[in-house]
Amino acid sequence: MELNTFKVQLVLKTNKTNKKGLVPIFAKIFLNGQKAEISTNRSIDPQQWMNSKQCAKTSSPFNKELNQFLESFKTKIYQTYSRLQIADVTLSILSLKEALNGNRIDRQKGLIAVTEEHNHQFEKLVGIKFSFGSYKNYKTTLSYLKEFVPAFCAIKDIPLLEVNYKFCEAYYTFLTTEKPCTSNGANKHIQRLKKIINYALRAGYIKSNPTATFSLQFKPVEKQVLSWEEIIKIKNLPISRSVIDQVRDVFIFQCFTGLAYSDVKRLRPADIQPMQEGELWIKMRRQKTNISFSIPLLEPALDVLGKYLNDGEKYSPVFPVLSNQKMNDYLKVIQELAGISKNLTTHLARHSFATSVALNNGVPIDTVSKMLGHTNLKTTQVYAKVMDSKIAKDMQELKVKLSGNLKTESNE
Repeated sequence: MELNTFKVQLVLKTNKTNKKGLVPIFAKIFLNGQKAEISTNRSIDPQQWMNSKQCAKTSSPFNKELNQFLESFKTKIYQTYSRLQIADVTLSILSLKEALNGNRIDRQKGLIAVTEEHNHQFEKLVGIKFSFGSYKNYKTTLSYLKEFVPAFCAIKDIPLLEVNYKFCEAYYTFLTTEKPCTSNGANKHIQRLKKIINYALRAGYIKSNPTATFSLQFKPVEKQVLSWEEIIKIKNLPISRSVIDQVRDVFIFQCFTGLAYSDVKRLRPADIQPMQEGELWIKMRRQKTNISFSIPLLEPALDVLGKYLNDGEKYSPVFPVLSNQKMNDYLKVIQELAGISKNLTTHLARHSFATSVALNNGVPIDTVSKMLGHTNLKTTQVYAKVMDSKIAKDMQELKVKLSGNLKTESNE
């Protein structure tokens, strides 16, 4: 059983002397590394106080009566502490103060326990409502909380109502200083924490959201993409090793379809359907969000697809896709072979489709959003980055047009 440390001291608040020269007496409570001060609503002449004995000098009937009151006040605190222990309530300064104020304290679940419960329920819906990647992120958040909570409050778990602004602020500092988290990465963990608190709210474990005052501020991140020339360079790169060639094929297929890693891995021949005029389209639901999407296959994607389609295997994966980590390891080899400075990853291919293949060639952003399976157009807008090559091309066309107009005007 977890041991609690508890102590009560009576102290004077000498910085709050009133007009009569009296100072208030406070009870200072120490519990598991936390501390709080509670007013006794009594005052005394500091000359009549004995710090070493935490009581008034017994030189007068008034002081004797005061000491009896203070002893009763301390006893009440200890009795309340014992009552909470017997009730098996998660002990904290907050629960103790609430009990001292006469409020009923029911057994309250702790953050770690609720996070474990949430993750257990979340795991049941992986592949149905949620992706395995999202589940892994919640597992990481739980791991970090198990490390942070004991350091923050000196106990293994913390009552849900104490997961407040101060907790979130300290957790953010922990994530950005002691863990390999960027500012946005730390905010993602706190975003998941807020969702866990909302789960507790819906489950009826708490009646208010203690994290509501902590706002998340994500820094805008510019998505890195490959230029059209870089995509073609990788597409035409001579590669002799078969496994690396297969990784290149999957990457190029992603560059011309925008499929995320999880979706290209589970792509089946049954997901490729003939549409109008004999065109082939991919029709699937995103594993991450379960949103349906449709993508007409461009010629480079069809060229790759032709190497892997098997007429007899309608429901088997089209591509021999390795784990995401292995894919990215081999993509680093391709990056070096192609002499490209950008960090090749499976997700970079999706970014490159959105920007270099689609948007920069005039495909409207709402169409790109539908093909990517985004639920919100704002998600797609982060890809709407006009590349220098497109600017140069457009400005060159403008120069030609303006030059023609000027010549026409001069001839007139």
